[in-house]
Amino acid sequence: MKRLNIAFLALFAVSALSAQTVFEAAKFSNTDITGTARYMGVAGAFGALGGDVSAIKDNPAGLGVFRKSEISFTMNGQLQDSKSLWSNYKTSDSNYGASVDNVSLVFANKTWRADNGFSGLLSSNFSFGYNKLMNFNRTNIIDGNSMQASITDFMASFTGTSSVNDLEWDNYPQNGYSNPYQNPNLSWLSVMADYGRLMNPVYDANNQFTNWASLLDANETVLPSYYLKESGAVNEFSFGWSGNFNHKLFIGATLNLQTLYHDMVSVYSEQFSGGGDMKLINTLSTSGNGFNVNFGLIAVPVEYLRLGFSVHTPMFYRLEQVNYATMDFNTTVKGSTNTPADNYVQYRYQTPFQFNASAAFMAGDKGFVSAEYVYRNFQGMKMTDVDGYNFSDVNSDIDNMLDAVNTFKIGAEYRLTNNFSLRAGFANVSSVTNSEAQKVLSSTTVRTDTEYFTHNKTNYITAGMGYRENNWYVDMAYTNRLLDEDYHAFNTNGFNETYQVAPASVKTTNHRLVFTVGLRF
Repeated sequence: MKRLNIAFLALFAVSALSAQTVFEAAKFSNTDITGTARYMGVAGAFGALGGDVSAIKDNPAGLGVFRKSEISFTMNGQLQDSKSLWSNYKTSDSNYGASVDNVSLVFANKTWRADNGFSGLLSSNFSFGYNKLMNFNRTNIIDGNSMQASITDFMASFTGTSSVNDLEWDNYPQNGYSNPYQNPNLSWLSVMADYGRLMNPVYDANNQFTNWASLLDANETVLPSYYLKESGAVNEFSFGWSGNFNHKLFIGATLNLQTLYHDMVSVYSEQFSGGGDMKLINTLSTSGNGFNVNFGLIAVPVEYLRLGFSVHTPMFYRLEQVNYATMDFNTTVKGSTNTPADNYVQYRYQTPFQFNASAAFMAGDKGFVSAEYVYRNFQGMKMTDVDGYNFSDVNSDIDNMLDAVNTFKIGAEYRLTNNFSLRAGFANVSSVTNSEAQKVLSSTTVRTDTEYFTHNKTNYITAGMGYRENNWYVDMAYTNRLLDEDYHAFNTNGFNETYQVAPASVKTTNHRLVFTVGLRF
């Protein structure tokens, strides 16, 4: 019975069976810069320009710029490179894949006014598009050097003063429960820790139980390792309309239907310097559908300047989530345990409002320089129950741990000839999580994944080229996306300084080659 100098974690929320966490809420609200090769070549800075099918998802008014009907298809090949640094130990991993990111159809419809030389509404255009807004696919390997802090410390501190009688399997059945996993007053993580003897009960001088402590000796160290595999995407199906008023004002709107699916498998393990080890394997699957509407306008005050503005209402999701866990252990006993069944939860989820402002400077028929600013207040996200669960703790975490996110994009296109163009761009996405962000688990949670990632920034560097004829075009782009995060194996808030551990620095780079083919008619 050691490590008694670790304070109890005063982090327990009052809701039971917590499903979602603030970190999943942030992940599902965040979007990537994806789209056609022309759009990607200028880092998505297309809000004031229009005339590209991917620009419609940012500013629906861009649909009104089309003069011809068009069908286009975009796919990309991706190479991911992930590097981590944890307690001065470096690891890396890579994978690759391909996906279809955009399929769009635009119907350009001139009005009778345009044909007869009148002013007013010159065209009324319609569109249908598929866009992959977010690709969750990635793998990470994060290994650390020998360290004092252990997940067993977290398990013991997290379990606090939960009753020995409730946790011990030999005391079941009791109170109508056949095993500790069924006891709603216990967390599944605490049940696992006790079953694997990763923590031991502590008694006072009167042989009265007081709390739990890690099985490790006071100076014993651990060698940690973490593996993560994620897959899934946010896909959007969009129906749009936009009108062209005298080539001076374009207004538009889209109705958007989204599907979200996200699968995660994580493996956290420790080797104990005094002998023994443990491995915790978590699976988490989330899926669902949502809808929202976007509105936008583009104004052309003078020939060389275009100004754009758009607003995206929150996406209203209905999501389903399933989690499951297995733990292997070799301590004073050897074996494994797993949660008794998949835990299934439904909930409603609302993403934040989004505001886009953009400007483009036109250099005649030689090209343009464009800039765009996107504002999303992640504190505006909200979760509500479907099956009677209380999400007040998660909504409070959203208010306290997430920031307003600012995205800046800048891009340029230069036309070398009437048919061939070169493009380049840069974008920066500010931090989603703030310095207060930490994973807070309910004392009765069925979630057993203790790890979390805090977001620092995301940068994009892009370049591209394109060839255009009257009735067809081909574009290509290369994008370099750098995601900068910190990995926390578990929450050490409340631990004494000896057991504090710095998070791992994780940098994930995505190299993408994007190809678009389009036909005009």
